Amino acid sequence: MESREIAAPTRSGLQVALDVIIAPKAAFASLREVPTWGWALLIAVVLTGIGSYFCSPAFTHAFATEMPAKMAKQLANSTLTAEQREKQIAAVTAMTQTGAKFGFLFVMILVPIVALIQSVILLIANAITKGDGTFKKFWALSLNIAVVGYGLSSIALMIIVLIRGPESYNSSAAIAGSIPSFAILVPGAEGKLLAFLSGLNVFYIWATVLFALGLTIVARIPRTAAIVTAVIMLLGGAGMAALGQQ
Repeated sequence: MESREIAAPTRSGLQVALDVIIAPKAAFASLREVPTWGWALLIAVVLTGIGSYFCSPAFTHAFATEMPAKMAKQLANSTLTAEQREKQIAAVTAMTQTGAKFGFLFVMILVPIVALIQSVILLIANAITKGDGTFKKFWALSLNIAVVGYGLSSIALMIIVLIRGPESYNSSAAIAGSIPSFAILVPGAEGKLLAFLSGLNVFYIWATVLFALGLTIVARIPRTAAIVTAVIMLLGGAGMAALGQQ
């Protein structure tokens, strides 16, 4: 019965994007036959854009709080005068706040870029494990899973931020850490550690499970190899988040 379910008729791109959430096996079986991704990209971008837009006040407040202290530490041993340091700190803080206000526009580029990187990683795993996946299949898989990894996670973060209020956040890492993650295991974590642990949140773990399942269905990659590949991508994403935290 299970094998017949996986071989179910293909669905529309919109139905596949929704099935990734509620019926992933059926969605991945459809993607194996017809790698649709247009609706998934649209949904992921729109949801991520909405979430980012409503989170921008929190990031603006966080940057106003954390950037002066960070910049002052970086410029402590510089040859700049006190007045020059103050001007530079003010300029950098203003720049980051402006970036936060319009950051929601960046997701239109970020979502497909991440999907492209993931597709290349999956192609490498496919070659090593002798799967039968193609770039088109992995591209479609990545974008459909982005509905969860980016879209739903952004909406969840938006809801949490709106409930708590933008003024309750004093750092960008604290905002990312709002979604339940491994950070709860290390109370008081901050900086790079907090950023890394926050990258292991419930939505990213959900997306990791979807990748592991999707690889076995879409590309016939052995289960163990699929799990290892998915976990490597999860840890790699968390590591990049930590590196990006000053």
